[in-house]
Amino acid sequence: MDGTSVIKSVVKAANQYGSNASQDNLMFLLSQLDTLIGITSQGKSLKFFCPKEMLVTECLSYLLEFLNEPSTPPELTSKTMVLLFNLGADSEISHALQVTYNLPATLAACLQFYSKEQSPKQPEYLMLQCLQLLQKITYNYRISYPNNYGEDLIRFLIQQILGLESELQLPSLGLLANLCRNNISMQAHIKALDNIKAIYKKLIQCLSHSSQTVVVFSLSLLSSLCLYEEIGEKLFNAKNINQTFQLIFNILVKSDGIITRRYAVDLVIDVIKSPHIKQSLIIYEHFPVCLQQILKLLTTLEADAVSKIFELLLAFSSVNELRPAICRSLMMTPNLEALDSSIEPARLASTEPYFAAINWAMQDVQLHEHAPLKALEFLTDVYEELLDSSMTHVSPHLDIIIPIATGQLLCPVETDGVVLRARCRKLSKVLQLCLVLCGEEGVRSEIVRLLDTSVCLSILEHQLNHNRIGLNLYKPNNDDTDWSEPGAEVVLLMMDLFLKLEAYSLQQPLQQLLQDQRLMPFLAHSLTCKNRSRVQTALRVITHASSLQQFPTIILGECIASCNNHKAEEIETLKRPLNSPDPTFSLSRNNKLNDSSIQGLIDKMKTGMDLRDVRASEIMDVYEHKLTSLATKESHLQDLLEAKALALAQADRLIAQYRCRRAQSEAEARKLRCVLKESEKRSEEYREQLQQVMSDREHLSSKLQKASSENQRLITIAEAHDKLVVTHADTSKRLTCVESTLATQTAEYQSLKENHNLLTKHTDELQTKYNVTVETLEKQQEELTTRLKETEGQLANVSTQLKQKIEQLEKEKEELDTALDGLRSQLEKSEKTIKELGQKTSTLESDCRKLKKEVREKDNQVKLQRAELDKHSQLTQMIHSLTGGK
Repeated sequence: MDGTSVIKSVVKAANQYGSNASQDNLMFLLSQLDTLIGITSQGKSLKFFCPKEMLVTECLSYLLEFLNEPSTPPELTSKTMVLLFNLGADSEISHALQVTYNLPATLAACLQFYSKEQSPKQPEYLMLQCLQLLQKITYNYRISYPNNYGEDLIRFLIQQILGLESELQLPSLGLLANLCRNNISMQAHIKALDNIKAIYKKLIQCLSHSSQTVVVFSLSLLSSLCLYEEIGEKLFNAKNINQTFQLIFNILVKSDGIITRRYAVDLVIDVIKSPHIKQSLIIYEHFPVCLQQILKLLTTLEADAVSKIFELLLAFSSVNELRPAICRSLMMTPNLEALDSSIEPARLASTEPYFAAINWAMQDVQLHEHAPLKALEFLTDVYEELLDSSMTHVSPHLDIIIPIATGQLLCPVETDGVVLRARCRKLSKVLQLCLVLCGEEGVRSEIVRLLDTSVCLSILEHQLNHNRIGLNLYKPNNDDTDWSEPGAEVVLLMMDLFLKLEAYSLQQPLQQLLQDQRLMPFLAHSLTCKNRSRVQTALRVITHASSLQQFPTIILGECIASCNNHKAEEIETLKRPLNSPDPTFSLSRNNKLNDSSIQGLIDKMKTGMDLRDVRASEIMDVYEHKLTSLATKESHLQDLLEAKALALAQADRLIAQYRCRRAQSEAEARKLRCVLKESEKRSEEYREQLQQVMSDREHLSSKLQKASSENQRLITIAEAHDKLVVTHADTSKRLTCVESTLATQTAEYQSLKENHNLLTKHTDELQTKYNVTVETLEKQQEELTTRLKETEGQLANVSTQLKQKIEQLEKEKEELDTALDGLRSQLEKSEKTIKELGQKTSTLESDCRKLKKEVREKDNQVKLQRAELDKHSQLTQMIHSLTGGK
């Protein structure tokens, strides 16, 4: 489906909904947004959605207007955020949303609106979507602070972080990590908060969280806030730093999410900027093992994740002490050392990190923009260390890298500026790798043998004929379609490569190139740029070319002067007020005078000047250069026209931004009107409440008189309550006495039980003796009878004592029942008067119930004891019967 037609449909549907917010128009708009979301989902190309086009600008303005409008339906707001989340995957669109449309401010206002208690109609998932979109938009984007929304946003994020764990906590941590990274003013504001210690404590607690993403976000925040402070020194000290390294490397290797791995890479890049952490990483004993695991990721991950891994490896290679370890881990694997020359390297790209890096370096920049460039830069650092250092025990595998590097030198044939810019950047990285490989004396002949000189010359011809700098259009466009700067770097690096390979049959094409006047603007531009390496390379080329007889020194000087003049004009343009006239428009009058004088000189040259004279030829060169300078001025005027066109485009963008800001202001005005209406309603409610308070005051005064009389009545009741307290104390004493008697009875019962056990054991022994020796039992019959009489007397005494105690308990129970009846009657009367007395009587009733239960339990125990006594009596009768029968 054509993306432009879909955008037109969305704009049309948004316009219809804006003019008539009916349900049908809303459903039609939602269906169109679903279509646009489908063609902008993850993995789809977003080239059709160029933010500089008016149609796209209008579409984005409508989307921002939906977010700014409080009355927007939740389903429309959700679709809008999903679409903006998909569009944020493109760097150009994300930059436009950040700068031109000020999307972070809009989302912060939406978040503040959703978090208020006055908006319960908004679903909670909108807050989650808003936080996730803010986190994506603010990644690698520095928000200037202070601003009109930063303080409220930080307050909300910290509230979510310090609160209970919820689904909003994770994006809040990530968003706050984005805001604090490389933003000193934001860090200073957070450090000045009163609850900064609680924030530090919460972040340290999050380090033990089960989610790896939460751990990485917390570490990123801690490194931004306190890396160079006292708490940071304690947190990242020598004892903890090794555990921190191991934690980060485990997350890098084992994490499944690209977001977690991306933030982990950024964390490592940030912390190794600290000198003591860098030194700790150098001496970290497990670094080679972790490095091998990270290099292994190059064989399995996708392009976006691989780009971050290369970024991490480049950060490691920036530390000189770590470069040898990187080279050994990459080049000294067992499979790579035992590699057979007949095996194709492409087969090992899925298993060997070295071939994976080469494979990524060979990828087309039109498919993967960043990964091939970073892979080439990483290989350049590796071979720079291998060839410049004394690592003779490591095989550089030049037979693999040289054909691949020279094979990547291809002449671009595209006309799209964005693609040309990417291809020129890749060409410059490939040339840098070739220059590093040329540092070895024995490698240069192999490079010359494999290098296609015609392709290199075609690359230079393309730049000399089509580059804006070569055409004296020094002012580049401020967009991604301008490829003049990368193209100039390609020309310079190609000339430097030819200089190093001059002794290997490249002397003749090099001399022809150095004497070509079209090369001078590139050398002049490189001499006046800010890059030191480019200035040094340009000086090296000019130093070598100055020995040639026909080197156009005068033209080079004019080009340098023109570059300086152009930079001075830029500075004056920046200093000039907006309403001042442009002095460059006076060039037309001067051009007429110059044309007449030059025409006269040309006539004189045609009539009497001998062209064979050397000085005359130099004068000819001077005037030819004058003609080229006039052409330069004419092209400069054309450049000014282009600048005016660019200014018109910027004006269109400003108009779109104004529409967006106007929509925001209208939304704020609507919010203010709503607040005003709410304040008026509240004032009316306050008036009604005031009248109600006055009437309540009179009613309360009458109640106060009644309460005073009631108070006197309660005093008399309190006196009665005191008497009841005294009686309650007496009953409590009686209860304690009953409890003590029960304790003594239980002790006696235990002693009786022990005696019973002894008796049973004794009877068992007697029965065994009776079975064994009947004759001895007859002799001892009299003794047994006497013993049985004694035991019967004892049992009779015990039974009589138990009967007496049971009678006493029954009497006390009756007394307690009578006392409880009196107390219940008194408590019923006191419950009506005082609540406290009711509570105390209830407690007394509960105590009494407990006593009754205890008494019942005692009765049951007495019954059990009587049953046991009956059993004993039966046993004695059985024994008597047995003895009597014998």
